[in-house]
Amino acid sequence: MQRSTKAAKTKRSGARKQARQTRNNTTELQPANKPARVRRSRTEPTRQPSRAAAAPGSSKQAAVIALLRRPEGATVGEVVSATGWQSHTVRGLFSGTLKKKLGLVLGSAPEEDRGRVYRIVDTAEPEPAMAAG
Repeated sequence: MQRSTKAAKTKRSGARKQARQTRNNTTELQPANKPARVRRSRTEPTRQPSRAAAAPGSSKQAAVIALLRRPEGATVGEVVSATGWQSHTVRGLFSGTLKKKLGLVLGSAPEEDRGRVYRIVDTAEPEPAMAAG
Protein backbone atom coordinates (compact mmCIF):
# COMPACT_ATOMS: atom_id res chain seq x y z
CA MET A 1 0.00 0.00 0.00
CA GLN A 2 1.46 3.37 -1.06
CA ARG A 3 1.13 6.64 0.74
CA SER A 4 -0.21 9.67 -1.02
CA THR A 5 2.43 12.11 -2.23
CA LYS A 6 1.04 14.88 -0.07
CA ALA A 7 1.54 12.88 3.11
CA ALA A 8 5.07 11.92 2.08
CA LYS A 9 5.99 15.56 1.36
CA THR A 10 4.59 16.69 4.69
CA LYS A 11 6.62 14.12 6.53
CA ARG A 12 9.82 15.13 4.71
CA SER A 13 9.25 18.86 5.24
CA GLY A 14 8.89 18.23 8.97
CA ALA A 15 12.32 16.61 8.99
CA ARG A 16 13.76 19.57 7.08
CA LYS A 17 12.26 22.03 9.53
CA GLN A 18 13.75 20.12 12.46
CA ALA A 19 17.20 20.08 10.80
CA ARG A 20 16.95 23.80 10.08
CA GLN A 21 16.14 24.55 13.70
CA THR A 22 19.19 22.67 14.91
CA ARG A 23 21.42 24.46 12.36
CA ASN A 24 20.20 27.89 13.50
CA ASN A 25 21.08 27.15 17.11
CA THR A 26 24.80 27.85 16.65
CA THR A 27 25.74 28.09 20.32
CA GLU A 28 25.25 24.36 20.77
CA LEU A 29 27.20 23.50 17.63
CA GLN A 30 30.26 25.72 18.33
CA PRO A 31 33.39 23.77 19.28
CA ALA A 32 34.54 24.37 22.83
CA ASN A 33 37.85 25.91 21.75
CA LYS A 34 36.31 28.41 19.30
CA PRO A 35 34.44 31.44 20.72
CA ALA A 36 31.10 32.44 19.28
CA ARG A 37 31.21 35.14 16.61
CA VAL A 38 30.32 38.57 17.95
CA ARG A 39 28.42 40.88 15.65
CA ARG A 40 29.13 44.57 15.70
CA SER A 41 26.27 47.01 15.84
CA ARG A 42 25.74 49.04 12.67
CA THR A 43 25.45 52.19 14.75
CA GLU A 44 28.82 51.63 16.42
CA PRO A 45 31.20 54.44 15.38
CA THR A 46 34.41 53.68 13.54
CA ARG A 47 37.52 53.67 15.66
CA GLN A 48 39.63 56.13 13.64
CA PRO A 49 38.32 59.23 11.88
CA SER A 50 38.91 59.47 8.17
CA ARG A 51 41.71 61.64 6.79
CA ALA A 52 39.18 64.15 5.47
CA ALA A 53 37.65 64.56 8.94
CA ALA A 54 41.06 64.87 10.58
CA ALA A 55 42.12 67.71 8.24
CA PRO A 56 38.94 69.57 7.23
CA GLY A 57 40.64 72.11 4.95
CA SER A 58 42.54 69.62 2.81
CA SER A 59 39.75 68.12 0.70
CA LYS A 60 39.13 68.77 -2.97
CA GLN A 61 35.81 70.36 -2.08
CA ALA A 62 37.62 72.83 0.19
CA ALA A 63 40.05 73.60 -2.63
CA VAL A 64 37.14 74.33 -5.00
CA ILE A 65 35.52 76.61 -2.43
CA ALA A 66 38.82 78.46 -2.01
CA LEU A 67 39.06 78.93 -5.79
CA LEU A 68 35.51 80.28 -5.94
CA ARG A 69 36.06 82.68 -3.03
CA ARG A 70 38.89 84.47 -4.87
CA PRO A 71 37.90 87.87 -6.30
CA GLU A 72 38.66 86.64 -9.83
CA GLY A 73 36.56 83.48 -9.31
CA ALA A 74 37.15 80.29 -11.29
CA THR A 75 36.00 78.73 -14.52
CA VAL A 76 34.89 75.11 -14.83
CA GLY A 77 38.13 74.41 -16.69
CA GLU A 78 40.24 75.81 -13.87
CA VAL A 79 38.41 73.68 -11.31
CA VAL A 80 38.83 70.61 -13.55
CA SER A 81 42.59 71.16 -13.74
CA ALA A 82 42.83 71.77 -9.97
CA THR A 83 40.87 68.67 -8.94
CA GLY A 84 41.27 66.21 -11.79
CA TRP A 85 37.48 65.81 -12.02
CA GLN A 86 35.46 65.84 -15.20
CA SER A 87 33.47 68.94 -16.08
CA HIS A 88 30.06 67.38 -15.39
CA THR A 89 31.26 66.47 -11.88
CA VAL A 90 32.32 70.08 -11.25
CA ARG A 91 28.94 71.39 -12.40
CA GLY A 92 27.25 68.80 -10.17
CA LEU A 93 29.32 70.01 -7.21
CA PHE A 94 28.26 73.57 -7.95
CA SER A 95 24.54 72.85 -8.12
CA GLY A 96 24.16 69.96 -5.69
CA THR A 97 26.72 70.34 -2.95
CA LEU A 98 27.57 74.02 -2.88
CA LYS A 99 24.12 75.45 -3.61
CA LYS A 100 21.70 72.91 -2.19
CA LYS A 101 23.57 71.21 0.64
CA LEU A 102 25.89 73.97 1.85
CA GLY A 103 23.55 76.84 0.97
CA LEU A 104 26.23 78.95 -0.74
CA VAL A 105 25.19 81.52 -3.32
CA LEU A 106 27.05 81.12 -6.60
CA GLY A 107 27.18 83.88 -9.14
CA SER A 108 28.35 83.48 -12.71
CA ALA A 109 29.21 85.96 -15.39
CA PRO A 110 30.69 85.53 -18.86
CA GLU A 111 34.06 87.18 -19.40
CA GLU A 112 35.54 87.73 -22.85
CA ASP A 113 38.96 86.20 -22.27
CA ARG A 114 38.08 83.40 -19.79
CA GLY A 115 34.53 82.33 -20.60
CA ARG A 116 31.94 81.85 -17.83
CA VAL A 117 33.44 82.60 -14.41
CA TYR A 118 31.85 81.37 -11.19
CA ARG A 119 32.20 83.07 -7.80
CA ILE A 120 30.81 82.55 -4.33
CA VAL A 121 28.73 85.65 -3.68
CA ASP A 122 28.88 87.18 -0.23
CA THR A 123 25.23 87.57 0.77
CA ALA A 124 26.02 90.53 3.03
CA GLU A 125 26.93 92.71 0.05
CA PRO A 126 24.68 92.98 -3.02
CA GLU A 127 26.18 92.09 -6.41
CA PRO A 128 27.34 95.07 -8.52
CA ALA A 129 24.82 94.24 -11.24
CA MET A 130 21.98 94.06 -8.70
CA ALA A 131 22.98 97.32 -6.94
CA ALA A 132 22.80 99.28 -10.20
CA GLY A 133 19.27 98.03 -10.92
